[in-house]
Amino acid sequence: MVQVRDGNLERALQVMERKMRSSGIERLIKRRTEHHVKNSEKRVLAHKALMARVRSQELGKKLREILIKKIRIALR
Repeated sequence: MVQVRDGNLERALQVMERKMRSSGIERLIKRRTEHHVKNSEKRVLAHKALMARVRSQELGKKLREILIKKIRIALR
């Protein structure tokens, strides 16, 4: 929510845009609409997706190892 002070609508719009950018809403809106994505932005997004995938795979491996250890201990 943004308040308009002293009838200064331009300033209120700037504050709203800044809040939207920082919260990621702007990116969500752009993702749903067709627009040109710069190559640098594509690289950044691809790198973030790759790192998220790697983290989830590493977490999966750790969980599998823990479960296997627990099963081996339970079977003894």
